Amino acid sequence: MSNSHKIFWGDSHHNTYQHSRQNPPLDEVLSYARTHLDFYTGAYYTSIFEEFGLLDKASVQVSSGPAVGHAYEASGANADGWHGVRVEDMKTPEVLRAEWAEFQQVTRAQNTPGEFVAFPGYEWQGNARWGDHNVVLREEGTEICQARTLPDLYAALRRIDAIAIPHHTAYMPGMRAPHWKACDTSISPYSEIFSVHGCSETDEERPGLRRNPHMGPGTADGTYRAALLRGLRLGAICSTDNWTNMPGHWGHGLMAVLAPELTREALWEAFRARRVYGVTGDRIELDFTCNDAPMGSILPYTKARQLRVHAVACDEIDKIEILRDERVIHTHNHLQRTADSEARCRLRVEVGWGSLEGELPMAEMPWDVKLHLSQGSFTDWSPCWTTRGQSASLTSQDSCSLQFLSQQGTSKVANQNATVVEFAAEPGTALTLRANGQELRATVKELLAGSQLLWYPEETAEMVRTLTGVELAPGARQDMLYHMSPKVKVHRAIPESAYTACVELEDVATSGDGAFYRVRVEQRNGQRAWSSPIWIEPSA
Repeated sequence: MSNSHKIFWGDSHHNTYQHSRQNPPLDEVLSYARTHLDFYTGAYYTSIFEEFGLLDKASVQVSSGPAVGHAYEASGANADGWHGVRVEDMKTPEVLRAEWAEFQQVTRAQNTPGEFVAFPGYEWQGNARWGDHNVVLREEGTEICQARTLPDLYAALRRIDAIAIPHHTAYMPGMRAPHWKACDTSISPYSEIFSVHGCSETDEERPGLRRNPHMGPGTADGTYRAALLRGLRLGAICSTDNWTNMPGHWGHGLMAVLAPELTREALWEAFRARRVYGVTGDRIELDFTCNDAPMGSILPYTKARQLRVHAVACDEIDKIEILRDERVIHTHNHLQRTADSEARCRLRVEVGWGSLEGELPMAEMPWDVKLHLSQGSFTDWSPCWTTRGQSASLTSQDSCSLQFLSQQGTSKVANQNATVVEFAAEPGTALTLRANGQELRATVKELLAGSQLLWYPEETAEMVRTLTGVELAPGARQDMLYHMSPKVKVHRAIPESAYTACVELEDVATSGDGAFYRVRVEQRNGQRAWSSPIWIEPSA
């Protein structure tokens, strides 16, 4: 990493709109975002859903203009449990003005240089034929552009300081995914390639666009790869694109920015220069340079290209791929060195699991987890949070505190939350973990050898007896209790030699053609990072 650049983490596509049943007030969302993010660009949702087919609406004909019907939020299911056909179009000008004014008041109030940066932004869909774009504004004070076509949107944004980020691009072009031939990289310097929808990088589906049955499947023409092969100089980011009250939701995508300081001005310059990259969830630190120039750079022709990749992951690195013109030219398969003398490790503590939906009453379970080292020190922590109610702090040199809140009694969504802690200690050092009355004690060497688990048989048996009257006889099978018990998983500790890697490669051109290079990083747990490319101009 350049000495002048730091990594700042943010969510540039968290869907919000005011006065909604689905989301709390925006100031509450941003107040929580600043507990674990450096910056936030909310995507104020400019559209509204209408439903047709309920009761006397069964014969409604939908015109090609703005939909006329009843609001999705106000409707309910009929006796058969269905709501009708959903149609989406832009809110009325009156609603847009009122909600957008409120939205900008919050981003202006929450923006605190050096602590937390908030940008105003909104999602633009136009007439749905040009691909969805998140419009990000450097400052408040500009009205929402209600253009129906991308050329008209670009024309409006050129008159102000704004960018437009394409997202979920690998869906069918023209059906809420862009035609790359219309992309102007002076207004769209980078693209979102991973979100809650899945991955738009390639059509190899690693992972694919599998979350949204309406908009899928993915296609080749809209992929990020297709954009690069067309010659577009387009950086890469990830962001959540979710509708939850959880900005920065782990596993839905996160954006990294390389900038000298945490201010709107510094981040904006990095946006424009494409010094950005994306991760699926784990905060993989990635430094990629060519001839000492950072990712996003456009360099004059040179025959010798010195490529350098430095990665610091949150789990064991599996492989690093370097691509030239979308062909893998080098794969670094990471081999962990011996851990016998390791002094620095990363450890993932994860809580959740428990009863299935309908098995026992739904309940929120708070967790108080304390970690203590007999020798050594805790040095850092990284959030892997999927719901609210989580926090972490280094309480002293040899201790840290992790607070979690998990939802027991649900099987529709994962209820696990985790935090990765970093510590420096010798292999013989003892680590003690206390969690809700249970204790686990192991040496660093034992933690490096494999994961460990805590569960709560007595507490679960008492809960079942109290709620259901069922009491297990002596000698009865214990698997029921295990299945319904909440659990703590202490993942295998990862030594520094396994979660860090440095790859250096010289690529020598055989012609005067231009080229572009980019990097993919994959951890053993499946978490990924994608760099923005570096472009080499053709020779004169």
